[in-house]
Amino acid sequence: MSYRTIVNKVLRRLRESSVSADWIGDLAANAEVDDYAQLIGDFVNEAKLSVEDAWKWTTLRSVVTVTTSAATNNYTITGATDRSRVLQVIDNTNDLVLKMMSDQAFLDYKYVGTQTDSIPSYYRLNGTTIDFYPQPAAAYDIKVHMVIPQGDLTEAATELTVPELPVVLGAYALALAERGEDGGVGVGVVAARFDSTLSDAITQDESRTVNETVWYAS
Repeated sequence: MSYRTIVNKVLRRLRESSVSADWIGDLAANAEVDDYAQLIGDFVNEAKLSVEDAWKWTTLRSVVTVTTSAATNNYTITGATDRSRVLQVIDNTNDLVLKMMSDQAFLDYKYVGTQTDSIPSYYRLNGTTIDFYPQPAAAYDIKVHMVIPQGDLTEAATELTVPELPVVLGAYALALAERGEDGGVGVGVVAARFDSTLSDAITQDESRTVNETVWYAS
């Protein structure tokens, strides 16, 4: 579903005029789209952020390759943001699954005693970069399986990658909160529908994975 379609779905619920044609470039900078529609566009992005952060959506997952160099432990993860989440890190060269380590453990190992470069066994996520321990001794092909949220929607034709109904209802709830009740429909009612549809969407997406929400007693 495109950004313009989502904005129009929210506008119709508010009984406002739809945006009749695609805009060019950033919605917020487009004089052909009125101020209220631009506000709804902001609410759509805010709702999208909430939906994205609620679950590790399969549509947001990708495998990023990091190629190490000898004597270098920190690497930028291409495309990652401060909202990205790592699911798994695999050393494809040495057939190893790396384990996550805490900041404290990483700094202890890095600065206490003498570090010997070798094949990494652990990783630490540091914003949009990743650290390895031990520090790599050579070039290794590291696969980082992660969730990378979609950037803010700006252009009319950009397609949303997470389920659209929770985003529409989330933006509608934000719009109602901004203007008050709308024809007898309160914010609480719409917020409850948002929670319900988001929960249903997560359950459906969860069915595409195996054992990601199963907890085992130790």
